[in-house]
Amino acid sequence: MGFFYNKTVMEKAGLDPDKPPLTAEDYISALDTLKGKGIAGHWASPFQFTGGMSVYQLVTQFGGSLFSEDAGRATWAEEPGVKAMQWWLDLVKKGYSPAKVAQDADFIAFQNDRTAFNWNGIWSLNTLAENTKVKWGVAAMPQIGEKKAVWANSHQFTLPVHKKPDDNKVEASKTFVNWVSQHSLEWAKGGQIPARNKVREESGFKALTGQATLAEQLDYVVFPPAVPGIGDALTEFYTAVNTVMLGGKDVGATLKAAAGRADKILAANKKKYA
Repeated sequence: MGFFYNKTVMEKAGLDPDKPPLTAEDYISALDTLKGKGIAGHWASPFQFTGGMSVYQLVTQFGGSLFSEDAGRATWAEEPGVKAMQWWLDLVKKGYSPAKVAQDADFIAFQNDRTAFNWNGIWSLNTLAENTKVKWGVAAMPQIGEKKAVWANSHQFTLPVHKKPDDNKVEASKTFVNWVSQHSLEWAKGGQIPARNKVREESGFKALTGQATLAEQLDYVVFPPAVPGIGDALTEFYTAVNTVMLGGKDVGATLKAAAGRADKILAANKKKYA
C-alpha cells in the first residue's frame, strides 16, 4: 500500500501540497485543518479493500500482529489490535470521514477532489496517472503507531508437484519463470514492485517514481503467515472490521469474537493440511 495525497484539496485547506503528513501528530493535525474547512480528509473504508488492509498494517504499527508466531492463534483482539481498530473507527467518530463509506468510494472521492488522503494499493498509480484532472502525490505510509509497517501481498509462480514429473517440463518452467523475473521491469510498469533486486536497481525502475517511492517500504512490509488456508482465518478479521465500521459494534468484543472463530479455523486447517 501507499499514501496518496490530493494536492488540490490540501491547497484549498491551506496545507502545503508538497509536504504530506507522515507522523501520527502531523496526520491528525492535517485532518483537523481539513475538517475546519468542511473537508472530510480521509474516508475510512469498512471493506477489505482498503479499510481492512489499512487496519491490518496499523495493528503492526501499534506493536502487534494478526497471528501468533506459529500462526496457530489469532492475536488481533489484543491491545495493539484494539488500538488500531479504534484509530480507524475514530476517523468517522471525529468527523474526519463520512460514515459507512461504500466500496471504492474513498478512491473515487479522492479523484473527485472531495478528500485529501487515501491509503491504497500500488496498483492505483496507473489509474491516477491516467486521470489528468487530479493533482496528486504518493509517499510511504504514515507512521501512526510506534513503528513503521505497511500492508503487502504478492504474486507467485508455482511449480506443482506431480506424481510423474517430466524433467524437461520442469526445466522449461524454471527457464520461463527466470526470464519473467529478469524482465520484470515490464511487470513494474503495470503498477507493481519487482521481487528481483537487480531489476529494482535498474535506472528504468528508478524512473518509475511512484513505484520507486513505495519500494522504499520493503524493509517493513507485513505479509500474512505462509501457512495453508490462512486466508480463511483472515476473512474473520476483515469481517470484524466491516462489522465495527458499519454496525457500530464494540471494538474489543467484536475483535475477540472474530479471533475466537479464526482460532477454530486455524485448528481445523492444521489437521486438514497436516
